[in-house]
Amino acid sequence: MFITPESGHGLRSTIAYKRGDEIMRESAVMRIPNAQPAVSAEAARQLHRDAVQRAYNSLHEITQQSVMALYSCKENGMDVAKTPHGVYDSNSFRLENVPNGGLFLTIARINHSCRPNVTHHWSSELQKQLLFAARDINVGEELFITYGPGQCMNTKGRRDYLYDKFMFVCRCEMCLEGNIHGGDERMVKIQALQEDIALQSSHDTKEKLESVVECLDLMKSQGLAGGAFTKTIYHHGHNICHAAGDHNGAIRYLNHELIAIQDSEGIESCKAVEIEQMLNQLSSH
Repeated sequence: MFITPESGHGLRSTIAYKRGDEIMRESAVMRIPNAQPAVSAEAARQLHRDAVQRAYNSLHEITQQSVMALYSCKENGMDVAKTPHGVYDSNSFRLENVPNGGLFLTIARINHSCRPNVTHHWSSELQKQLLFAARDINVGEELFITYGPGQCMNTKGRRDYLYDKFMFVCRCEMCLEGNIHGGDERMVKIQALQEDIALQSSHDTKEKLESVVECLDLMKSQGLAGGAFTKTIYHHGHNICHAAGDHNGAIRYLNHELIAIQDSEGIESCKAVEIEQMLNQLSSH
């Protein structure tokens, strides 16, 4: 861990990683429901604060100190005391396919980039958050994940989202580039293509697959070619080919999806094993 004037604590790689390598896995020190049923929004917020406080109170004193050493984006620097729920809301993750969020003491130290070199995946089997290299990472490089947004936005849209949610102006590599090399235009086009591909707005198979190829090419140009970003697009490519009766195309895209899943969820993940079984069945026909 190290400290920078711009972004506070961060993590650097102590060894070199290849894309798809697992970097670490970590258990959550706190698990809180993502939503609280209540009669009003304020009542739901209070139930959330109470749930965080109960979980915090159950922690060992040393773990409590580690939690409170984390940043609270809407309390730090303000004329208010730092609270467990403020820390939790600033640093927790929504976990895939489960109704709870989680707070991870080490992963919480990783700073944001709109072009991250690390992606994360919640393993329900291991009950741990896994980190994978989204690209090759050199020794001494800072590790970055993305805090959002989930959509591909231009620089202003991303910065507005991050400031509203986390109270900082993003100065990552992608945001500093802006549209100098057409990055903003690519991001807008990627989002439009992803929506078209998901909705399958075209009924022409060739046109659908051209959109898939264009989207993947643009994502690569934008530095977003890691498996966590591309796996859904490859999945759509497989479905388009399968629906059109293109057996070889379906296998080709499914192979790409398998690699993307292995790179971002692990070679032994349930999804990777499921796709391997599908490929074996398709190859035997």
